[in-house]
Amino acid sequence: MMKRLLIYFAYDGDGILDDYIYFAIDKLRPFVAAIVAVINGKLMPQCKTELEKRVDSVIVRDNHGFDVWAYKTAIDSIGWDGLMEYDEIILMNHTIMGPIYDLAPMFQEMEQRDLDFWGITKCFEEKDPSAVKLWKNPYGYIPEHIQSSFTAFRKSLFSSKAFHKLWDHMPEIKSYYESGGTYEQVITKKFADLGYKWDCYTDYSSLDPGVFTCCPLITAPLVVVRDLKSPFFKRRSFFTSKSEFPTLVPSVYAFWRFLQSTDYDTQMVMKNLIRTCNQRDIVDSLLMMHVIDIAQSPARSHEEGKS
Repeated sequence: MMKRLLIYFAYDGDGILDDYIYFAIDKLRPFVAAIVAVINGKLMPQCKTELEKRVDSVIVRDNHGFDVWAYKTAIDSIGWDGLMEYDEIILMNHTIMGPIYDLAPMFQEMEQRDLDFWGITKCFEEKDPSAVKLWKNPYGYIPEHIQSSFTAFRKSLFSSKAFHKLWDHMPEIKSYYESGGTYEQVITKKFADLGYKWDCYTDYSSLDPGVFTCCPLITAPLVVVRDLKSPFFKRRSFFTSKSEFPTLVPSVYAFWRFLQSTDYDTQMVMKNLIRTCNQRDIVDSLLMMHVIDIAQSPARSHEEGKS
């Protein structure tokens, strides 16, 4: 088995790490030699205690630079010489939940592939001018790319001058959209253009980009998780607005029903969503509405009995 380093990033405005984070780390632990957790902002003492039981090092830093600079902080703290002890470096963040499947098949399969870097899921190419402008993408379009919630880099890549240059000269990220346009949306193409080979664990070849939009993991989680066997799913599916993805609601509800049929503890999902999200978004996404037959309701019968 490859010697892997996991750099796990999380941010929470209240400094709380919910159970789904500990669960994910526990499930990844058998497949990695070391884990460095980087927390932006504050971290409650009891959460730090729980985290330290599971990882080798915890870095709590000021909340600036988003996930990109959290990863950079960990990379800088270990140093390039220290990183050379590993065969693979995984950068992962708290925006995905799971796993709902055993991770052994994924790691075994991806280890056998001749790759320089890989991920679990990807986003399709997007040429909408408004999206390109919003994300400030330097290519003039948004290239097909690995989703940065889970990216693994092999030594063949992270030992290269190109990889070192990327992180040594990474500009400070000042917005969510700048994070995507500067990092997530560009590094797949950047390294592919240099000849480095990449792939994703989930096979999107059967999906039509025109139907599934740019990001199937968000907009069609049932297909990506149930059918394509992605072990992780996006928190964002449960609170993304209907105006952004009009077809999302029925898809998320169907996924929620599927998730409840698995061994994954959905209370971990609900606990986090209730604490951190707009409650109306959850009601809409999970169709938490009921039609009541007023004629048969106990309250109506009681009132009628008085007359």
